[in-house]
Amino acid sequence: MTLPLISATAQEMPTPPATFFGSVTVDGHSVSDGTAVVALIDGKVCSESKNEPGQKGTWTVTEANPEYGVKSGDSMYVIDVVSDSQIPGCGTEGAIVTFLIADRPAHQKGLWIAGSNPLNLTAGTPPHTGDPLTTPSAGEAPASPASELETSDDSGFNWWPIAAGGAGLAAVTIAAALWQLRRTTRRKQA
Repeated sequence: MTLPLISATAQEMPTPPATFFGSVTVDGHSVSDGTAVVALIDGKVCSESKNEPGQKGTWTVTEANPEYGVKSGDSMYVIDVVSDSQIPGCGTEGAIVTFLIADRPAHQKGLWIAGSNPLNLTAGTPPHTGDPLTTPSAGEAPASPASELETSDDSGFNWWPIAAGGAGLAAVTIAAALWQLRRTTRRKQA
């Protein structure tokens, strides 16, 4: 007995989202837990920040992690900005992503690049960075205008393989560090 040959059509996998993450400040101060961070592309809402599954918004870090530049009391966000293949009109390589923090426009913009995109966000009055007539100390970079486009540091972290079932050591390490920051905060709040 022979079995009939079954042909399956290959379905195109959606492009992974661009995951933006970092600290959040408004008027130079950390924001309260649960503050909404929304990502837009050409004015279209393409995602909102998530703290834990089922929870939206920011969270406060209770323990410093100098390896990742995180200080105790920092407000953190993570947002998966979906691709055009997931929601038409959203992310395509190189699209400019703008952000709203509690309905206030962030000074920073990002480039939509699938994978990890560290980006600290500020809204309102930026914190004072010193006398504008002084020059930076040796080894210190001059402050850039807040309206400039900021992009990923190209750290190479790509969470997408985790979702697909495999990942490199670096991806697991960074994902574990972010999870630990959230877990530590939840334990101290309880």
